[in-house]
Amino acid sequence: MLTTAQIKHLQSLKLKKYRQNYDEFIIEGDKLVTEALLGNEVMPLLIATDEWIVNNKATLPSHLQVEIAKQKDLDKISSLSTAPPVMALVKQRIYAISDIQVNDNWILALDGINDPGNLGTIIRSADWFGISTIICSNNCVDVYNPKVVQSTMGSLFHVKVIYTDLHDFVATNKHKCVAATLDGQQAYDYKFDKEGILLIGSESHGITEAIVSLIQNKITIPSFGKAESLNAAVATSILLSLLSNK
Repeated sequence: MLTTAQIKHLQSLKLKKYRQNYDEFIIEGDKLVTEALLGNEVMPLLIATDEWIVNNKATLPSHLQVEIAKQKDLDKISSLSTAPPVMALVKQRIYAISDIQVNDNWILALDGINDPGNLGTIIRSADWFGISTIICSNNCVDVYNPKVVQSTMGSLFHVKVIYTDLHDFVATNKHKCVAATLDGQQAYDYKFDKEGILLIGSESHGITEAIVSLIQNKITIPSFGKAESLNAAVATSILLSLLSNK
């Protein structure tokens, strides 16, 4: 049975400072738990209702620590409006810039994406289009924020997400960087190389001017209507679709 101390620890992981202190985060629901298990993620603890455990025990690894939780305790731990019957504690995967390898593929760089739903959707789209690495500026929302994790629908376990000083990264990286701006070449006419870096900024502020000044290659998704801007996640998906046809 789940202890009071375990409940308090799991509750604390709703906050970024505790996720960083312990290098842990919470996943909720069958989909995320299944993806984490299939990806061999380090999972120190799985908690679920007695009924869920009875129905799924045969599929769980023998080494996994499983604790029964009452619904009221799941409600305390959950970041969702309705707590699912299963959750798990997962260790964060820590990557470094030295882990990046472009090698006949593109990587995605994000500047100031601070909406959790947008970041989660971008990660999911990157996974769909075969992008295995995402570089985030240090002012992007935490990838282990509960809303981000939930929005990825498990793609978090298929994509490396690395936080760094984005200006320094762009300035020192030898690969071509293509930035999505409002004053670039039409994206539908741009000839994408087989590898490079696609840089996306926030919907409200765009890419930091100091970073834009480093980039020679700029592209724009043309507008045919009256909308002021595209959602960052939508724009990213459109551009990933175009470069995947390179």
